[in-house]
Amino acid sequence: MKPSWLIEKDVFEDNHDKLIEEVRRQGMIAKIVDYIPFKYDDLKELYKMCDKFYNSDDCVIFYGSLNLGRKIRKTPWVPGVYLNERAFECTSYYPVLGNKLIHHNYTMLPYGDLFRMKDKLYENFHSNKIFLRPNSGNKQFTGMVIDIDDYEECVRLAGFYDVEPDLLVVASPVYPLDKEWRFVVVNQEVISGSLYRDWSKPEKLAPGCVTRDYILMNSHSKSEECDDGMAWMAARQAALLYNPDVCYTIDIAKIDSPMGVSYGVLEVGCFSCAGMYGNNIEDVVKAVSAAALKEWEEYRKE
Repeated sequence: MKPSWLIEKDVFEDNHDKLIEEVRRQGMIAKIVDYIPFKYDDLKELYKMCDKFYNSDDCVIFYGSLNLGRKIRKTPWVPGVYLNERAFECTSYYPVLGNKLIHHNYTMLPYGDLFRMKDKLYENFHSNKIFLRPNSGNKQFTGMVIDIDDYEECVRLAGFYDVEPDLLVVASPVYPLDKEWRFVVVNQEVISGSLYRDWSKPEKLAPGCVTRDYILMNSHSKSEECDDGMAWMAARQAALLYNPDVCYTIDIAKIDSPMGVSYGVLEVGCFSCAGMYGNNIEDVVKAVSAAALKEWEEYRKE
């Protein structure tokens, strides 16, 4: 018995073909699903779709979007999807990782309080810039650096997609990020790592951008295996402290400031719905598949 993979079409285009090829090279089945939004909201339609690919008692690993991943959780497949959403909220892992975090000095408050608390936030962090992100890993809005002069406009922009007033948000100081890496963790072992952003070159802002935030431009986007030993060490230390799922990801950042160089955790996220960038796909497929099969075998014994 070997696991089978269900890979959503056109989600992570950089690694889509390479992932499929590697799964099949390792002797497993990889099938492609073309997700149609809203079609599978009904469980009957979802199960019909799933039955076209694999049997309900098969060992299946999903890789694709959050939208479809949430639906796959409702299927009987084991493991199905590695998407423990509650564990990837800042409120779950910030208190555990503490000073291992880049944003270890933070304030949490509801989105609806942001306008009222503007002056207090900037006073707390003794700066004219703050970093703002949602507590949830569901990306209700993109994390951004906000200059005090742009604050109201940026907060309104963050709430453009009907953000509820009670959505918990995290505010913290702005740190001079130098590089960012994504690591894949399986059973608390760091399997692979990839650089995905390099801020060491002068920052470019998109024309007409009103926020002073980190805009992902081509000069910053990278995709190569991690060769920084300190980044690996930071990921391994974090993995020993926090274990939210069998398979998951840890994003590590390097800060290079006049105060010195340091490394810390930017974010912890789900495996099934995270881009792999330049990670070693062979190692990732091998480790995730082995973990999935073990989980499936244990489930079948119960």
